Amino acid sequence: MKILSEIKKFEKMYTWEEKSGLFGFLSTIRREVNTFNEHFEFNIRYLTTQPSEIDEDKEVLPRVGFVLTRNNPLVMDKTYCLYSVLRDRKLYGYIGIYKDSSIRTLRELKPIHSFKEGHMVLYDWLRQLVRASCEKLTL
Repeated sequence: MKILSEIKKFEKMYTWEEKSGLFGFLSTIRREVNTFNEHFEFNIRYLTTQPSEIDEDKEVLPRVGFVLTRNNPLVMDKTYCLYSVLRDRKLYGYIGIYKDSSIRTLRELKPIHSFKEGHMVLYDWLRQLVRASCEKLTL
């Protein structure tokens, strides 16, 4: 029965990402964006493919949590994006311009420290994305 007790030990092990709520938070992003779109109709889209680079750097790509894009109908030549990067157990948000599978960062946003309470920060990030696309921010 030693094998059975060893299996039970493995079942009880959790990673930091599970304990902190990071995975749970990331799994709700699509639903939260859909809710935001239903209420405000800003047509923010969840990018399902990972960008090829961010600021000409490919090293950061494994730490990207999600990428959201928004096209402002009044500015047809730019696609604004909101993306997140996990660094030092915090999820940092960034506003950038998405073009040809590449992102150029415009500014950094307030990070999420507690993923269980991260939805309020996420809504702030979504507002920042809309604001950036309406203000027509550029590099």
